[in-house]
Amino acid sequence: MKRKTIFGVFILLLLSFSLFAQNFNDALLKAVQFYDANRCGPLAGEDNIFSDWRGACHTKDGQDVGVDLTGGFHDAGDHVKFGLPQAYTAGVLGWALYEFKDQIAAAGATEKLLKTLKYFTDYFIKSKVGSRFYYQVGEGEADHTYWGPPEEQSSDRPTYAWADSSKAATDVLSQTSAALSLMYLNYREINSSYANQCLTLARDLFDMAKSNIGRGNGQSFYQSSSMYDDLSWAATWLYVIDNDASLISDVKTWLQKPTQNGDVPLNQNHWTMCWDDMGLAVIAKLGMLTGDSQYISVLEENLRYWLNDLATTPGGMKYLNNWGVLRYNAAESMIALLYYGHTGTKAYLDFAEKQLKYMLGANPANMSYLIGYGSNWAKHPHHRAANGYTYANGDNQKPAKHTITGALVGGPDQSDRYVDDVNQFQYTEVALDYNAGLVGALAGYLKYAGGVIETPTPVQVTPTPVENTPTPTPASEYTVGDVNNDGNRNIVDALLIAQLYVGLPVPTYVVPEEYGDLNMDGVVNIVDALLIAQCYVGLPTAYC
Repeated sequence: MKRKTIFGVFILLLLSFSLFAQNFNDALLKAVQFYDANRCGPLAGEDNIFSDWRGACHTKDGQDVGVDLTGGFHDAGDHVKFGLPQAYTAGVLGWALYEFKDQIAAAGATEKLLKTLKYFTDYFIKSKVGSRFYYQVGEGEADHTYWGPPEEQSSDRPTYAWADSSKAATDVLSQTSAALSLMYLNYREINSSYANQCLTLARDLFDMAKSNIGRGNGQSFYQSSSMYDDLSWAATWLYVIDNDASLISDVKTWLQKPTQNGDVPLNQNHWTMCWDDMGLAVIAKLGMLTGDSQYISVLEENLRYWLNDLATTPGGMKYLNNWGVLRYNAAESMIALLYYGHTGTKAYLDFAEKQLKYMLGANPANMSYLIGYGSNWAKHPHHRAANGYTYANGDNQKPAKHTITGALVGGPDQSDRYVDDVNQFQYTEVALDYNAGLVGALAGYLKYAGGVIETPTPVQVTPTPVENTPTPTPASEYTVGDVNNDGNRNIVDALLIAQLYVGLPVPTYVVPEEYGDLNMDGVVNIVDALLIAQCYVGLPTAYC
């Protein structure tokens, strides 16, 4: 190996201790791969990264009603197939792919994400039989008495819930419709026939949702507080496809209807996107799409609240709710990054960066809340298949036999304390919906980490080298060493220079290589990277 490469690899390893951003591609790929762990049905083990401990299961789903309802996804650490979280997850993952296609591709996650989305939509398609749409298989209370792998659980479980002309499920039908519309948008250039099949069903379910208004039955586990936000979510994506202005009119009406909690989404929304509240997602998408000031004002008030008023732990984590707190931070980070791409307001990027880095290890516990990422992560996730034990002798409390790579655990409490106990699942639960916003946030961060917004103005600068001067005077528009041109010369720039030096690819937003010549010796090399790193950590150098 050439001496240059050896030194380059060394500095890359050195810098990696100070920088989380260079690993976000890895985090994104892992966050997508997690979904393999929760596959259900006879094909669950095929093309599955967890094939050594996941295989075919629940192969008789739907037999009690004479319908094939095999497939789909287990909800969390349990094995019920609930309607709302499946539809929410498929929709948000589809949105992430729609908005951040290039970044997901750069992380090597496109193929796995598309297969995951199709596994969702294949299940949705088979769940529509005649005038009925089936949306829950398994009874939650009974299912939770079992602790063991899904492959060994009885396949004789009930088809618990469906929607038809006499049973309303506006919330479930609407979120499923949105997921199918997004699959159409993401898949139309891959397989137009399948994409059109998804769109046809999206329209069908939207019509069903409107014709019989009422909330679906998610037992005590997923009982929606409203259904008009979900109707609005479905309408939003049909509007993207059809450009039908009447849909926007309907959304404005629906978002002014109070929820069960008395909140009116279009007046104020301090919550965030989640399976029970798609109001903010609608407001964000339509605000950026239409420029409507009413949407924009609600979105900006939400972001202001999250940035300035929401409770924050000593370690910097925003604290919305004690149950699966990190799913909310991930979802809000995705929204913030989308709006950053629209406005270029750096505070939104900074907010998302801090929350994501906290999840990935920059926290008082010095641990990653994304399992399999980094070197220290949660060892007792509340997930029966990964755990690999039963209740016998309390064995389920042992560290999990299997690493459920890419799973985001619920997260710590308001004092940054994380209890790694399988039985305290407000901390250790993993679930479909937890990872959905995280995939979008990671992809968004990868797109915007360099400070580049949707339509950036290229910086045109001709650098003027200054000989024998340790502190160069660059052009007024540019700082030498700031190779990603985000206004800050920091560890990110050091890593990018190191990548350039060893011949590794760098993002397209990196400015011409000569701007990395911090010591102005006419050569951009590992010395410049090290000098920037020294400046960043506060070591003395004449070039800071």
